[in-house]
Amino acid sequence: LPGQSNASGVKHPIGECVAMCKRRGWDVMVDAAALAPSGGLDLSRVGADFVSLSFYKVFGYPTGIGALVARREALAKLTKACFAGGTVQLVSDPREGVPVPLMQPKGS
Repeated sequence: LPGQSNASGVKHPIGECVAMCKRRGWDVMVDAAALAPSGGLDLSRVGADFVSLSFYKVFGYPTGIGALVARREALAKLTKACFAGGTVQLVSDPREGVPVPLMQPKGS
């Protein structure tokens, strides 16, 4: 569910939408990329299983980074995809040209 329209700025009634979806037994993800920076996001009231954020929208700088906030119960339903991890072989700092040690947490 979109939390707020990126084009018009209209904030959608996500609380009502999430409640309706939950009554039907659905897991719910709210796209809060446009909603979070406007101060309209209260995770304790949203009730969604997953909420996605864009750091570009929050901080105003194109970082290419975002976040997926999830309830523990919702995370427990997910399984790791068989192709995840091991795709990055080398990271280097272009200023130094020296390889940077990779941090490989579980699921990376």
